[in-house]
Formats: sequence, structure tokens, C-alpha cells
Amino acid sequence: MIIYLAEKMTEAAALAETLDKTRSLTRFYLSHLKDVDPQERLELRGYRLNSIYWICAHLVWAEDNLAIRMTGGESVAPDWASNFRIGSSGELPNDRPAFKTVLDTMKQVHDAAIRHIRGLTSEQLDENNTENFHFGDGDATKRMIIQHCIRHEGTHLGQLSLIAKIYGKKII
Repeated sequence: MIIYLAEKMTEAAALAETLDKTRSLTRFYLSHLKDVDPQERLELRGYRLNSIYWICAHLVWAEDNLAIRMTGGESVAPDWASNFRIGSSGELPNDRPAFKTVLDTMKQVHDAAIRHIRGLTSEQLDENNTENFHFGDGDATKRMIIQHCIRHEGTHLGQLSLIAKIYGKKII
């Protein structure tokens, strides 16, 4: 009988794994939306939803900003990502890259974020994030900003799920 002793997972590794599993679900929904125009903005009860393109480009900006830059890493996102920051209109800029470029960049930024997070120590997770950003509860740690990155991805994943439902995709 062979017994394998599992190496104790660090907190940073657990956070990275959770973010990675969340991204895996994002990719799953995107795989069911391949035949849909990613630039189309649907309307629901008079409200214009973000397009698939905008959501993906926004996730590039957000993951780079939250999981890398605000935890002390060097930004890896291209300049075009800033067009999709929080507070942007949801409209697509004329000089936007091809959607395939956005998807490729999502993977590159995500891979860099996972590597960066895995390398953080418990002491670094306890430090304040580079923007001293918090949600009113006073917690501005790097740990919290990574947790927010996970929540943020899940929120936009929910939007992709809704878009899939609107298009009649039978996923679950």
C-alpha cells in the first residue's frame, strides 16, 4: 500500500487555486458562447448588458489590477486594457483588439496572476494592498484584494451565464 502525504497548501496557493477554478468556469461558459457575436450588447427590460467582449476585456484589466498590481506585482496587461476599467461606459472603443487577442491576453494575465499569488507569503498577504483599497470594513490587505478578485470574476461569470441563458444555451 502506498500512502501519499499531501503537502500542506499555503494560503496563497489556496487563493490562487480558487481564482483558477473560478476562471475555469468562466472559460466553460465562454466555450458555450462561441457562436454568439461577442460584441453584441443585449437589452433586458430597457437595460443594456455588457457585451461578452467587454466582460472579457474588463476581466483582463481587473485581474491585472487586483491580483497582480495591487498585491505588489508588475502589471502585465497591455495598454488597451485600461479602456475597460471600472467606470468605463461599456461601449467598445474603435481601436480595440480582435476578440481572439482579448481571449489570449486573458490567459496570459491569468497565468501571471496565478504565479504571482502563489509566490506570496502569509506575511505579504497581511500587508495592505498598494492602493490601500477596502470596502468600508477597514480591511485593505492583499488577502482581501485577492478575495475581491475572486468575487469580481464570479460576478462577471454570472453575467456570462445570463447571456448564455438569453441565447437559449442549454448548459446545466
